[in-house]
Amino acid sequence: MSIVVFHMYNLQPEGQTPEWLPQSHAYSDSEMSQALAHCQSLRMDPRNAHVCISSELREMVGIMGVSAVENGRTPDGEVYDWSKAGRAGAVRRR
Repeated sequence: MSIVVFHMYNLQPEGQTPEWLPQSHAYSDSEMSQALAHCQSLRMDPRNAHVCISSELREMVGIMGVSAVENGRTPDGEVYDWSKAGRAGAVRRR
């Protein structure tokens, strides 16, 4: 279970004081499209509130344990030149 969709479902009819029931639905790493579609459908129903998704996709985060970049390379020898400054459109200092 790497993806979870959370939401609160109102058990009471419209016009009455809401009674919220927390709900969650789990998805595997390969089911991101299904999880996003489920979120979208939940948001269309006014009985749902606080619809959110949480994920920890192993392939999207990187290799476990890589914590350092030395001389422009990761511990396994791959070139690493990512820079936060480059993301904002600023010129990189070298």
